[in-house]
Amino acid sequence: MTISLKYDNIFNMKNRQFFNQSLYFSILSGITFLIWLNQLDFLGMTLFVVASFFILIFVKNTIHIIPFIFNMLFMISQTEWSLDTIPIYLYVLPILLLLGFLIHYIKFRDQDKIKGALIKPLFLMFVAMVFSIFNTSIIDFNYGFYLVIGLFYLSVYFFFVETIKGENLDYLIKLFVVLGILISTQVFYYYLSTGDIAKALMTDRVDLGWGISNFIATYLIMFISATIFYVKTKKYRLITVIIIAYEILMLIFTLSRGGVLSFIAIIPFILYYLYHGQKNKIITTLYLSIILILLVTVFVIKTDYFIPLFERFKTLDLYEGNGRVELWYQAIDKFKEFPLFGAGLFARVEGDYFGFYHNTILHTLASLGIVGLVSLIWQAIMVLKVIFNKINLQKGVLLIGLIGANIHGMVDNVYFMPQFMIIFFVVVATMEVYNKNQLNKPIIWRLEDVKK
Repeated sequence: MTISLKYDNIFNMKNRQFFNQSLYFSILSGITFLIWLNQLDFLGMTLFVVASFFILIFVKNTIHIIPFIFNMLFMISQTEWSLDTIPIYLYVLPILLLLGFLIHYIKFRDQDKIKGALIKPLFLMFVAMVFSIFNTSIIDFNYGFYLVIGLFYLSVYFFFVETIKGENLDYLIKLFVVLGILISTQVFYYYLSTGDIAKALMTDRVDLGWGISNFIATYLIMFISATIFYVKTKKYRLITVIIIAYEILMLIFTLSRGGVLSFIAIIPFILYYLYHGQKNKIITTLYLSIILILLVTVFVIKTDYFIPLFERFKTLDLYEGNGRVELWYQAIDKFKEFPLFGAGLFARVEGDYFGFYHNTILHTLASLGIVGLVSLIWQAIMVLKVIFNKINLQKGVLLIGLIGANIHGMVDNVYFMPQFMIIFFVVVATMEVYNKNQLNKPIIWRLEDVKK
């Protein structure tokens, strides 16, 4: 007990001085980058899981393990595995993490609990996953493993909504900003390592190991949106706009047409967010102009980089270019065959390849049926209720990021990807805890004005 109090007091005392600073997040992400760069996945993930385990045992507020968990999501340097060749440590480490969850929950259990808004809809989705077994053509160890992953997601959400303490929206946004720089730097290094950037831009995808072009774009959309918060609220914004220009450039370099178009789709939301309640709109316009000037300057100086990118967008063809529409028709056919619970988690399997239908709604219908879709819609409604309950600037910018990711989910795999699921549940849990910590006051259905 003495040791536990000692560590808990250290985190509480230092929270505002170090553990809540961008420097701390940058150190962790710097370590993550080096691990990713040198392909030390096993060592890095083990160290971060062990660190999380000890924090869970000794510290009451579980927000302190979020930087470790989020960095691990972008640490794996290669994933050229089939269902039968997934490394054993990816099975073992989540078990150790769950053990830490259990010990923490028992040790620091709180009588004042939050009724998580997503518990019921997520449980309904898990029910759909279980009953879809009767329709699947593949029942093996891997199917059981992915079923357990679904339960793991539910456990992650339940755990954090119960154990995160205090108001941590600023903490989360600050972490997102650093993670955006991490991912952008991974993309930048990927091109540097090719030796010929212009030639590399003629290929059709980037592969960072933990994710390919479309996945990378999703998280950049979310993290760029979070960075916008500092353009609106901070006095010294020049560094922020340089970071945003850098990340937008790397988003374009992901070669994800769906990702770029999804970001373009949320620009009106970003502009509304930046200008709404902003007393000095000229300054805001100036900083947006700087972002545009920086991007245009790069385009002019390195025109040879962008010609192949322009050609990729010019030849965009959903039917023959990437087969999206064909996949969507396949998903509809699967749904018609198994309308209630879908065709199972492996609704789209080709040999030992487990794939998706590149559309959140259609993939849910194909794999989990009407029950899965009801769960998805229910989740969306509950998330919006959580966000608009006492909405503020932090919630507003996180909402924009979620909108962008889900727009991207209409043409690519987003919702069911491990990184997104974990980030999504932590964001919602953090918002719910924030709501609980607010004084009782009328619901505000608009963003608060910026105080100057």
